[in-house]
Amino acid sequence: MSEKVPCTECGAAILASTAERTGGLCMPCKNGNRKNIEQAKEFYKRERELDKTCPFRALWRELVDKAYNQEDGFAKLTDDEKLYYAVNVLSGEVYNGGFNQYFDNSSGEHYRHAELGLMRLGAKHSLSLLREAKVALFGSASVPKDRAERFAALEKQAEQPSLDGLDDGFYKDPDSLGEKLEDFAVATGLVKMHNQ
Repeated sequence: MSEKVPCTECGAAILASTAERTGGLCMPCKNGNRKNIEQAKEFYKRERELDKTCPFRALWRELVDKAYNQEDGFAKLTDDEKLYYAVNVLSGEVYNGGFNQYFDNSSGEHYRHAELGLMRLGAKHSLSLLREAKVALFGSASVPKDRAERFAALEKQAEQPSLDGLDDGFYKDPDSLGEKLEDFAVATGLVKMHNQ
C-alpha cells in the first residue's frame, strides 16, 4: 500500500508521490479547485436543507407526485394546484431550454393552465411572452394538448421561428414569478405558513 501524507493546504490525504510532484498539495489545491469544491458542497448542503424545510418545495414535490404518479393525476389537482403547477413547469422548461422546449415536451399540454396562471398572478410580461411564443409556433390555432399533434403542427412550418428574444425576455423575470408563485400559494392556502 502506498504511503499517504496530508496536503499542506487542506489536510486531505494524498499519495507521497503526488505530494512530491506538487509541493505537498493535493490536486484540487494545486489546480485551485478546492475553493470551488467546498463552495459546491456548501451550496448542495443548503439545498438539501431547504428540501427538508421549505414549504414551497414540499408543495412542488407533492404536486409532481400527484401529477405523474397517480392515474389522471393532473386532472385530479384542484384549480389552484393546476395553475401553480403549470406556471412552475413553464418556468422550469423555459429556463432549461427555452419556449421551444416548453412546447416540445409534455409541459406544452398545460399551456392553457399556464396562461390562466400567469393571468391570475398578474404576470403580464411573462404572459405576453408566452402568448407571443404560442403565436410564433402555432399561429391563431389552439395549442394541441396531445404531444404528437403539437409535433405535427410544428413540422408543418417551413422553418422554425427563433424564440431566442422571447427566451431572453423571460429570463430577465420582470414579473418576479417566484415571488408571485409563493404569494399565490400562501394566499390560496396551498402553503400554510407557521405564523398564520
